[in-house]
Amino acid sequence: MQKKVIAIIHPYPDGLPLEPAVTIEDRITHAIELMVKHNLRCIAVLRNRRPIGMIRLEDAFKELGLQVAEG
Repeated sequence: MQKKVIAIIHPYPDGLPLEPAVTIEDRITHAIELMVKHNLRCIAVLRNRRPIGMIRLEDAFKELGLQVAEG
């Protein structure tokens, strides 16, 4: 089963851009793809086009059993 963003959500910090963003039903792998593509360390999570939280790249990798390479 694909793990969903809802599993690793944090509170939404004011000022975090809403583009790009994911929804709570998106797969964690999709969120990682967006963050890597846009060189982001975190991404907003939306429900009904409103921010409800955010996830961090590091947490996404950990949830999937991966490590972030420091560099």
